[in-house]
Amino acid sequence: MAPVPPLLAVTALLLALPLGSAAGDLHPVVLVPGYGSNRLEAALTAAYEPPAPACAAGADRQGWWFPLWPNHTATRDASQVPCFADQMSLVYDAGADDYRNADGVATRVPSFGSARALIGWDQLVRQLEGMGYRDGETLLAAPYDFRYAVAPRGHPSAVGGRYFRDLGRLIRASRRRRGRPVIVVAHSFGCALTYQFLLSRPLPWRRRYVKHVVFLGSALGGFAPGMYGLSAGIDYGLQGVTRPAMLRLARSQQSALWRLPTPLVFGDRPLAVTRSGTYTARNMSGFLEAIGFPDGVRPYETRVLPMWEVLPPPMVPVTSVIGVGIRTPETYVFGTDGFEGEPEVVYGDGDGDINLVSLAAIDDWAGVEGQAMEVVRLPGVHHGGFFSDDSAVERVVDEIHKAGGSIELDRKFSI
Repeated sequence: MAPVPPLLAVTALLLALPLGSAAGDLHPVVLVPGYGSNRLEAALTAAYEPPAPACAAGADRQGWWFPLWPNHTATRDASQVPCFADQMSLVYDAGADDYRNADGVATRVPSFGSARALIGWDQLVRQLEGMGYRDGETLLAAPYDFRYAVAPRGHPSAVGGRYFRDLGRLIRASRRRRGRPVIVVAHSFGCALTYQFLLSRPLPWRRRYVKHVVFLGSALGGFAPGMYGLSAGIDYGLQGVTRPAMLRLARSQQSALWRLPTPLVFGDRPLAVTRSGTYTARNMSGFLEAIGFPDGVRPYETRVLPMWEVLPPPMVPVTSVIGVGIRTPETYVFGTDGFEGEPEVVYGDGDGDINLVSLAAIDDWAGVEGQAMEVVRLPGVHHGGFFSDDSAVERVVDEIHKAGGSIELDRKFSI
């Protein structure tokens, strides 16, 4: 029999044992999901005007909360697709300088605080519960309305600001109840929100309430596929979504602008190439104009770009777990049909969704005095593989172990 590698042997032993002798030994874990792992519910009011006859039945049931995301009804019934597209869209109110739901649509995020609220995290949650974590006690979750984001100082963000307050209360209450600072585990877009949340809190608050942050597949500087989503639209995997509806879904959502590659990270790399010119992260406003989305220029320049002009370290310990070695779109080359045609794609390294350059954008934190930083690269792990790939799930659990201070693996075992 071949000898067991030291890291795997240590990990297997640790996973077979409870993390502590009692619940009080655990640092609470707060899970911040990625974009599509949040559940949304909606209710319609008298102000709602159905975009299609099939939506009228739902409009008649005012005040009744129903699942908006994931929406299995729209998956099974094509007549409901226009309703879904309409109800998922946001409106940017230029006068108020903020985003809101479409008229007559109310939304909420159910089960805040419970890991049961998350979509696709079951395997990781089961592993943690097997080690003694308890949902609602030492294992908590902070889901959010993924269509929204936050805004820089001086610009309103009603939904995003409320989420930050709720997340802060959850962390603070957990720290006071358990007597230990929390470990925050975030994925994808949740990493960007978590990072901006930390920066929004005074340094003494961060160090008092947050012991460690584990980022899974973070993209703090945006990523190239974010540009394609705004040019082609998104369909959420539903059949029969028209191009105008796909574009409205993508371009109406505040969070979509956060996906755009930022100059700090991507610099002068060619990201979209057309017959009329090449677009880089330094000309993102020109790109928005070129794809026919001039209304996105103002919110991008005033509400998004200022938040990503610099990436200061959060000054709490960070572990960044990233997937590498998977073909990831890096440049889109559009032909004679312009942005309405299918582009040729030039691929680079990353996790299939997030470019390696954006995954590695925070590497420099390791050189900042007082900032504990580790980057763990997982070859062949896709962006969603942290919750489905057995070895990746085990590695994430291992990093949570280490973050809790219950074990100290020698650095020479790090990937």
